[in-house]
Amino acid sequence: MGKLMTADGAAVDETELAAQLRTCGLVRTVADRGYRRLDDSHSALLETLATILNATDAPPIDLNIEEALAELKGPRFFFVQHVLCDLIPLLSVDQDVLLAFITRLLDAGGNDLAAGTPSTAFGEWTKKSAARPFKVYEAVRAGDGLALRQLFTVLVMNADIEESLIFAQAHEREAKLAALSAVGAMELGERYDEVLNILLQEASSNDEDIALRSLEAGYRAAAQRKTLAPVGFDEQLERVVQTRSPISIHLAVDLLWRHQVGLTENAMNLCLDAAADVDPDSAGTISHLDHAAYQLVGAGHAEKVIFLLRELFDRSKGRITLNAFQSTCYTLKNAGSDVMGGAVVYWLLNGSMYTHQCVASEVCGVGNDDPPFSIPTSSLPLEPLDQLYLCRKAIGWFFIDPLAAVAIPLAVLRDGSSDIKNDVLDLIYHPLLVSYGGKLKDYLERYAESIPDLAEVLTRKAALQDAMEGIERLVELHPSEMQREAAHVQWHEQMERGMEQGRRESIFEDLVAKQYILYGRSSLTPIHTGEGTTHLTETAMHSFSVSSELPILNVVDPVGLDHMLLQFRLEQREQREQR
Repeated sequence: MGKLMTADGAAVDETELAAQLRTCGLVRTVADRGYRRLDDSHSALLETLATILNATDAPPIDLNIEEALAELKGPRFFFVQHVLCDLIPLLSVDQDVLLAFITRLLDAGGNDLAAGTPSTAFGEWTKKSAARPFKVYEAVRAGDGLALRQLFTVLVMNADIEESLIFAQAHEREAKLAALSAVGAMELGERYDEVLNILLQEASSNDEDIALRSLEAGYRAAAQRKTLAPVGFDEQLERVVQTRSPISIHLAVDLLWRHQVGLTENAMNLCLDAAADVDPDSAGTISHLDHAAYQLVGAGHAEKVIFLLRELFDRSKGRITLNAFQSTCYTLKNAGSDVMGGAVVYWLLNGSMYTHQCVASEVCGVGNDDPPFSIPTSSLPLEPLDQLYLCRKAIGWFFIDPLAAVAIPLAVLRDGSSDIKNDVLDLIYHPLLVSYGGKLKDYLERYAESIPDLAEVLTRKAALQDAMEGIERLVELHPSEMQREAAHVQWHEQMERGMEQGRRESIFEDLVAKQYILYGRSSLTPIHTGEGTTHLTETAMHSFSVSSELPILNVVDPVGLDHMLLQFRLEQREQREQR
């Protein structure tokens, strides 16, 4: 034994490394060495380890493994795992030993996204010899549970369609499930039709897991070829999702997310309808649905997504909100303000109170200079009563943000029925213009020329302002000192609770140091150079502000205002027969 040199002259002492392997074991040795994967020394370490471990008198690769894995916590475990996975394809150890070794790594990795890397490394190991995959298949047929756990990876990485079909049509259930998934993940080439026929037969199984796995594989194979799956899959999909079991709903969501290209229009509608029944507690499925929904918007299916979200909010009775669909909301907004405006109109017209709450929390904000959406003419309902209903809903739910609240009444004035013009103008004046001046008044003045009827309500607003000039000096309208103090104490306590809750729920709480800035125009941050010295970096502090306006009606007639807004929110849309 000697030393193996790297490109930059670094050396790995083979004798020293062999001694360490015999005393500490492979996992501890890699952990102690601390090599980085991109270092030149990494290749030298792997070559030396492989040489030692492939020798006839080599120490076992699982020496002290349980104790060593218990010592590795967090990111350090995955660093060591990466090095081990680079090493595994270079080894010439017994299959059973290697299977047991990677199984320990997989179990230690848990549910982390990087936890499956050892399986990939084992798949690479089987590709080094034509005989190795078949030894794995033999072990699976002999009932080896560890080999069965790696069957999917071995089939896929060796692109073994023939063996996959044999396992897929066998009676051993777990092997069948692995093989069904494997054929869906392969490039099938000329055997595409043959494979899909087999998958369709298996999709008719009364075993839900086998049926779902077959359907997933069939749609996945079709999506890989950028073609639609045969209509027979739609029939089986409809049969399976009718159960509305959690696993069938999860499949429907994943088909929308991962294999949308392979779905026919009918299959897409089946999946969307099933997805609307997702359990509000199924956070993982809902997260996948958010990914699917924003992709559907990008693919031109915004209307389907808008309908789906309304169904989700109403069926879950508000337990699912737009907070769970931030990616989808972002995509809807980026698709154009008309798209978001059309969604708002649809949700206000057709949704229940739960949908209205979700919409209001998303579109209303403080400090907006323009409405967060625009209303396309095509989205307005044809019936005048529906248009008026829509205006009242917008004001009732968006009142806190007057620019959002006035967007729909303005659209109705511009493009809606003239029969309700006066009613809409009255709504714009009271409660909106009576309560708000500032940005709302300026915004309406922009449209005074294109919508001449606005001039009259703006004149009424100006007259009201003149009449209220000096009213703030009336002592009778001022709160007492006791009321001021009580409000101050209540606000202070509320802010303290909010800050404490924010700190508890923040993902950064344990990652960053707390810093309190009391007064000043700049902050000083100590920078440690690593050479024992420290210098201060000064950062200038700039002011920023957000303005908001307190509605006057909330001061002079809070009870009347609340009653009016509550009426608007709870009003039911009149049901009319379809003509």
